[in-house]
Amino acid sequence: MGIFDLFGKKKNEQESQEEQEKALELQKEKTREEARAAHAELEWPRIQRLNPVNTKDSTGDTLEETVTSERKDEIGAMVYDEDISPDTLKFLSGQELLFLLTAMEVFNKKAPLPEFEKNHRKVYNEVLSRVRDAEFLYVLYDQTTGFPFIDHGFANIYYEQELAEKAAALFNKQFRKLIARKIQVENKQENGGKAVGFFDYLYYVGIENLIIDNGGYRARFKRNEIVAAPGEWNMGDQPQMPTNPGLNFAMLDFLEEVRWPVKYEKRDEVLKAKEMRMLSQIRTSRFIVPMQHDGPAEALEDGRLKLTKDNRIRFLVMKTSDDKQFMPVYTDAFEFAKLAKTTKDWNAGVFRYQDILKFVQDKDGIRINPDGQGLVITKDRMMALEMMGQQADMMKKKNQVGKAAASSADGAVQQALNQAMAKMKEDESKQ
Repeated sequence: MGIFDLFGKKKNEQESQEEQEKALELQKEKTREEARAAHAELEWPRIQRLNPVNTKDSTGDTLEETVTSERKDEIGAMVYDEDISPDTLKFLSGQELLFLLTAMEVFNKKAPLPEFEKNHRKVYNEVLSRVRDAEFLYVLYDQTTGFPFIDHGFANIYYEQELAEKAAALFNKQFRKLIARKIQVENKQENGGKAVGFFDYLYYVGIENLIIDNGGYRARFKRNEIVAAPGEWNMGDQPQMPTNPGLNFAMLDFLEEVRWPVKYEKRDEVLKAKEMRMLSQIRTSRFIVPMQHDGPAEALEDGRLKLTKDNRIRFLVMKTSDDKQFMPVYTDAFEFAKLAKTTKDWNAGVFRYQDILKFVQDKDGIRINPDGQGLVITKDRMMALEMMGQQADMMKKKNQVGKAAASSADGAVQQALNQAMAKMKEDESKQ
């Protein structure tokens, strides 16, 4: 092969590659034009209602627009970009970023957008990054419980105070009692001698589902997308203490529902389902119990104490105004630490619900997290719960239902909520 033939071959290969790249670019442009044509009748997304709850003036349950029409046109055009630049996203405000994310999802649902998965992930990652890296966030708290508000399984957090306060006002029109609280994300909260951040704290209270900027343009995400679940921790030199995130969530969800002064169809079913989930969690949990004992006691690996007949035990008792006596028990070191601030000289023993049932015989019942949820369960109800639980265990074993039966409480809650929400949406569509 001569030198001219060699250069000719390379030229042909270069021209062929250029033609392929040109054809590819033409195909991409054709795809974009087809997407634009399919979306021609679509309008830019608008802010949706806060939630599906109906009130006498449901039309007022929507905030004013947070993104101008001009900015929507500028930002919305990015849905057709082949490769959205992460640097460009950094110049968008929180609401503009969430508007873009919403627009991408709405338009792609109508007709596929070019490079949707890749671009959607970039925008979503920027949302998560801003939540993760924020020094302060604004969180809706329920004043009836003193904990983050849970709405249809989600906690509500916000980038900006103004939007959080407006959303709280909308919720309060639905007879909630909410406030927007400024939270320092890395403000270390004491947990049995160890400090954890806000998203770690949410793990312990069982809140895994989060929504950012509900009431404006919004996005849903998981707590563990921000920070992984904390590992087991020790309280000082003592064995491992329990954590009960599922129970804490179930108690908060139930108490919020009970203390919400409204009536709606299916409310009794929702309450019953949430209570059933909570009680099933209580029966299968381990608790921290303030106690004093004489003589040595062996500490087991799970934190429980192995006591003998030679051990004399005394439990802390709290009296009510009507002279009833309740044993305080705690779901985790967060709640137990509140006792230590006011009451000294009490050790911590870890006991199963069935153990506590034996200890409560001469008392009126238990109070779970007295300075937190403050849930009271009388002795008679405790015994009834254990009897029903034992019967259910026998049925499960007999019928070999397995995991499906074990999750029936959660399933009942979701089914009741779905029925209630379906009815709300049906009523809304008739308005």
